[in-house]
Amino acid sequence: MYTGGDHMRDAAARDAAVAFVYTPTEADYRSAVRRYSFGTPSGLAGVLVPVAVGLLIAYFYAWRKGFSPATSAVVGACVLVASGVILPRILARVAREQYSGTADYGTCTTVVGAEGMTTTGGGLTSTIDWQAFPRCVETDELFVFMPRRMRIYFVLPKRGAADPADVDRVRAVLAAANVHRLRGMPGMTARR
Repeated sequence: MYTGGDHMRDAAARDAAVAFVYTPTEADYRSAVRRYSFGTPSGLAGVLVPVAVGLLIAYFYAWRKGFSPATSAVVGACVLVASGVILPRILARVAREQYSGTADYGTCTTVVGAEGMTTTGGGLTSTIDWQAFPRCVETDELFVFMPRRMRIYFVLPKRGAADPADVDRVRAVLAAANVHRLRGMPGMTARR
């Protein structure tokens, strides 16, 4: 008789739960935002598309006003410089906003298991299931979890692992839970 569960698999999933104890930092979130934005195809598209649109608008404006090619090049260069100044500020703001949501928790304990993650900190407990955050990007220092269509990040620092083997256990849990690991762009890594 089938009772609705695979008890062997459920027991293995419970055994696979891994606890991380850490204090979130703004640098963690800056690294996560940078890694996603410049290290994944979807993040890179989110960075390059607005710059390309800005250049097209500048080109159209220069063409419409009848600017000379030299003036058009200056307008395009101004758009690129403005993008180079504005984009890092936007990404830093996103990181600050994400961090501000966790700053008050202090030291956190996150348990990663087959069903999702449970984080306890600052007297609060929250649970995130893998359906809500089905994507992950990994850096040398972090696991970064994201929903499908929003730029919200849950950052799990690897420094919180009690044992270096716990990082491999998290990778195994993610593989078993079918969490989609975003591939990085060649040569693109997070820098601190």
